[in-house]
Amino acid sequence: MTGRILQSGTHIARIVALKQPDDTYEAQVFVRLTREPEIAETYIPAGTFETEQQAWEAAEMRAKRALEEHEF
Repeated sequence: MTGRILQSGTHIARIVALKQPDDTYEAQVFVRLTREPEIAETYIPAGTFETEQQAWEAAEMRAKRALEEHEF
């Protein structure tokens, strides 16, 4: 589960659209300092959506908000 990466200064957000057993997609966001190991990531759920595209868009919007508001 690698996802896509967004970066703002010394912080990164990894976003994922994970397919669920009921064929919906869960948007997930993981934020951390760039120098920290992945174990230090903060998980932020971003909702469940009918399509993968909707999940990616929601994850990206939520990640941008997390980076702007320093939610780590």
